Amino acid sequence: MSETKLPSLTFSIVQDDKISQSRAFGFKNVEAAIPANVDSLYCIGSVTKSFTALAISKLVEDGKLDFHDAVPKFIPALNNELFEKIEIHHLLSHTSGIPGLGWAEVQIFSAIGKSKNWLPISSVEDMASFLDGAEKWKEAEPGSKYFYLNEGYYILGEIISRVSGVSYFQFLKENILNPLRMNRTFVSKEDVESGGNYSLPYVVEKGKITRSIVPWGSGAAGGIFSNVLDLSSYISMYLNKGQFLGKRIIGEDMIRKMETPYGKPPASIFPDAGYGYGLFLTDNFFGERLVRHDGSISVYTSGMAFLPEKGIGISLLCNGSGYSPSYLTMYALSLFLGKDPEKELAPVRRERTLKKLAGSYRAYKGTISARVKREGDFLLLSGEDIGSYILVPDDVQPDEHYANFFTLNGTAKMGVEFRFRESGIEMIFERYKYRKVERPS
Repeated sequence: MSETKLPSLTFSIVQDDKISQSRAFGFKNVEAAIPANVDSLYCIGSVTKSFTALAISKLVEDGKLDFHDAVPKFIPALNNELFEKIEIHHLLSHTSGIPGLGWAEVQIFSAIGKSKNWLPISSVEDMASFLDGAEKWKEAEPGSKYFYLNEGYYILGEIISRVSGVSYFQFLKENILNPLRMNRTFVSKEDVESGGNYSLPYVVEKGKITRSIVPWGSGAAGGIFSNVLDLSSYISMYLNKGQFLGKRIIGEDMIRKMETPYGKPPASIFPDAGYGYGLFLTDNFFGERLVRHDGSISVYTSGMAFLPEKGIGISLLCNGSGYSPSYLTMYALSLFLGKDPEKELAPVRRERTLKKLAGSYRAYKGTISARVKREGDFLLLSGEDIGSYILVPDDVQPDEHYANFFTLNGTAKMGVEFRFRESGIEMIFERYKYRKVERPS
């Protein structure tokens, strides 16, 4: 938090149906120095998608719809060439074949002043108008390829409302939130503000914390506000295969369907990563099944993760962005598995290596100097004698005493090698050998 300037962070760990740890750090209101607490509300962003998927699953269980119903059956405005073969299943699993169309990004970034674009989508009819012409952007047949599609979950929220006869949030409240005793979980601005104790939104950029506004309107794709105590009850339900405190919320077969991978995300630290219904999945988290989802609407970030076979899970909420919540949740769960995340969790090891490499370098007798700076998952190498280069990790093996990167020199791919010696860090770049002369600031 000190490095990234996150205003606040709250977390809760549930183990064997009980909250074993919960804690809040930092401020829900930076300007007034008001501390956050574990009951403070935050927007959970795309963790909302798991609630939407659970609600759809509940309607399927009740016989109100089928996972393989075509979308136009419920949304006549989408009865067109693009959606005629797209099923509810495809929207839940992000396998519609439609690439992300940018609605959520514009909706969020225009609200907080980071984009000049504007999309006034306030109804499913507006969304249908926005999607008019999207058939020319279709990349694959439904079911054949994964594309994360926020627009699809917006549509699912409307399907829930039309099939149930009540609003999306009212259905959640009656069928999920109330049975789970999630009394401080909301969607609307009015409910959040009247509920009180909510964290204020902040843009965290270039080491500066700036008060912002909430980008309302993400709905079933990312609009739920909750706290880590409520989310612990939600996780407990998954860990108990659809039950909470002995009461069945949804059938075990529906939980199993939600936790079955149907699509393969294009990038993940886990080779077997998959996406079910509103949940990311892997069986390769230190040999355990990991179920999770993260969320971000820029001014709020979130993480939910659990190990079904171990009966343990974590929820984590922040009122700013700048550090991956998935790394934090995996860090915690790896500790509970008796692992050392600093040495055994791949993204953490890489992060530590990038930080270690940052600093000033000098060639023979200081004839040429260079600066290495971390830029996210990359390094930026620069110097008045050599210009500037982006270094992309290629083979980073700190335990083997080296870290290899590559960059482009003209159109040619050029390797950059770092070596970890007892005397310090060496860098081989182009024809030169450098040695690090100071620690990164």
